[in-house]
Amino acid sequence: MNGSVRLQDIADRAGVSRATVSLALRKQAGIPAVTRDRIQKLADQLGYRPNPLVAALMRHHRSTRALRPTHLTLALVLKFSRQDDWRRYLSPDLIAGAARRAEESGYHLEEFWLGDLGWSGAHLSRVLFHRNVPGLIIAPLPSAVGHLRLEWERFSAVAIGYSLARPQLHRVTTDRYEAMLVAVRELRRRGYRRIGLALDANQDARVHHQWVAAFLWEQRQSRPGERIEPLLAEDRQWTERRFAAWFQKHRPEVVMGYDSRIPAWLKTAAVRLPVETAFVHLWNPAADGEFAGLYHNPPGIGAAAVDYLVGMIQRNERGVPASAHTLQLEASWTEGATVRKVRSPRPPGVAKAWR
Repeated sequence: MNGSVRLQDIADRAGVSRATVSLALRKQAGIPAVTRDRIQKLADQLGYRPNPLVAALMRHHRSTRALRPTHLTLALVLKFSRQDDWRRYLSPDLIAGAARRAEESGYHLEEFWLGDLGWSGAHLSRVLFHRNVPGLIIAPLPSAVGHLRLEWERFSAVAIGYSLARPQLHRVTTDRYEAMLVAVRELRRRGYRRIGLALDANQDARVHHQWVAAFLWEQRQSRPGERIEPLLAEDRQWTERRFAAWFQKHRPEVVMGYDSRIPAWLKTAAVRLPVETAFVHLWNPAADGEFAGLYHNPPGIGAAAVDYLVGMIQRNERGVPASAHTLQLEASWTEGATVRKVRSPRPPGVAKAWR
């Protein structure tokens, strides 16, 4: 048979009602597992394929039923205290973007700060389940490689970033490898050749070393005299003194990094920005011109996480996936005061003004 197979055709062959077939194919928990498996196998044998337009209409119909207000809350789980330095790992704009998209989708996003609540994973799971919360967004964790124990089978869930190593959920993030390539090529277009990278090592570990991997690849394309060993300092060693020693040794034309204090550190060393040395912010907090660098659109990341989660809820996908997906958004270059503008082409015979 072909795509014209109807739910009623499957019901007739299985000896059950059309409603039972519909629930079984949507993997509803109210249908016994044996029955669900039998109906799914029969549907596959008959060549049944759902009509996407009808499926979308039915999802809308189910979402607007009178009982739906009891399922309007999505949970944003943060393994931080509000008193922590959580802004190093998570942008407030990301939270705001997720909250806006949740409202646009007919939900309310509620924050659960585990560091303040002091709840175990089991307790949080019970609270969320009894409040009929269908979906969770797991914010980046304090640790570069962390885990979180919840009763995952009760919820649809998506993580933001790579820091949640266990369990492996679907995740939404930005492509740092491609972002580094964008930054380096933009700098080369502006005439920079001796490019340095200075990072708290934890920031690189949090993204599976994509920053350094792409940087070292680009360094291999440079002449030997233009290559600069990156500074990767462990958290307690990431200090102005350590940075200054690295900078004095290599004297890069431009420094790329995460820490917004780097321009001030350069000024303390009597380095003029961007005349003598430029600075590129790898996680530019805003495209407002204060820093040149990469803008990762935190509101867009939050909105994408909500979109992915709502789709999972509509498809009744719960628990840890057998094969986790990663949705990568692209960062964009933003102009700023810490990098010189693109120079006009030089007339023939005119020497470089920048060494």
